[in-house]
Amino acid sequence: MSTMSEIQSLDEIQYKSKFKFLIIFALVVFIFIISFLQFYPIGDKIKSTIKTSFNGRGCNPDFDQIRMEWFFPKIIISDLVIPSNCLDRQGPPIKFTHLTLNYQLINFSPFGLPFKIETELGGQPLSIYYVAGIGQQFIRIKDQSINLVRIQPLLGSNFKLGGTVILDLALGLNKGQMSSLRLKAQSKDLQIPPQNIQGFTTPPLKINDFYLEASSENPPRLMIEKLIMGNTESPIRANFKGRISMLDGNFGMSPADLSGEIAFSEQFKKNLPLIEMMFQSFTQRDGFYQVKLGGTIGSLKPIGN
Repeated sequence: MSTMSEIQSLDEIQYKSKFKFLIIFALVVFIFIISFLQFYPIGDKIKSTIKTSFNGRGCNPDFDQIRMEWFFPKIIISDLVIPSNCLDRQGPPIKFTHLTLNYQLINFSPFGLPFKIETELGGQPLSIYYVAGIGQQFIRIKDQSINLVRIQPLLGSNFKLGGTVILDLALGLNKGQMSSLRLKAQSKDLQIPPQNIQGFTTPPLKINDFYLEASSENPPRLMIEKLIMGNTESPIRANFKGRISMLDGNFGMSPADLSGEIAFSEQFKKNLPLIEMMFQSFTQRDGFYQVKLGGTIGSLKPIGN
C-alpha cells in the first residue's frame, strides 16, 4: 500500500510541476504582451503597415483615435480612413467606423506578432488574421462569406460584381511585395453587371456557379489552376486554366495566358450577335469553343487554341 501511495504522490508532484510551469509561462507571455503594447509605437506602426500593404504612392491613412484594452489585449481603432491613392486609383476614401486588432499567440512562420482583425465595410463583417514579422507579413482569410456589392469600394468602380463569394486566402508579403499566395473563391449566385469588352457593352450576366483556385510561389507569376463559370441556366459557361504575369500597381494591365473552353446560351448570342462572329473560326466540342485567352486582364482576347 505504501508503495502505491508513494507512486501516486510522485505523479501528483510531477503534475503540479507541469501545471506550475504552464502558469509561469503564461504569466511571462502576458507580461511580455502588456509591456510590448505599452511601449511599442502602435499608431505609427499601423500607419506604416497600411502604407506598405497597399503600396500606394502618397498613401497617408488616418484615424480618429487608438485605444488599448488590457483584458484579452486588443487595439481598437476608430474612424479609420484609407485614401483611394493607397489603392492606386482616384475616388473617395475607404472608411471604417471601427477596426479591432485582437492579439493572438506568438507566430513562428513567419515569426512575429499575430492579430485577428475585425471590422466591417458597408455592413459586411470582415475577419482577417494578420502576422507582422520582421520585413514580412502574412494575411489569412478563412472560408469567409462576402457580399461583393457591400465591398465595392475595395474593388473599384471599374470592377463590379454581385452575389456572395466564399473566400479562402493565404497571402505572404516580403517588404511589401507578394511572396506567396493561395486563393480559393466560390459562389452560387455570381452576377456581372454590364461590361465594356473591346468597345461592346455586354448585357447583365447571371453567372450563378463560380469557382476559382489560384496560387503563386514565384511572384509575379500567378497560376490559375481552375476557373469554372456557369451552369446549364447561365448565359456563359467556361472552364479555363493558365497563368497571369501580375504587374505591380496595375493588375488590369497584367498579361494573361489562359486556355480552355467557353459556351454561350442562344439568348446571349441573340442579344450580342457579334459573339458568333468573334468565335466562328474556333473549333467546337460538345457546344464549347476551344480557345486561348491572351492580352491583358482588363482586355482579354480570344487568340485560338
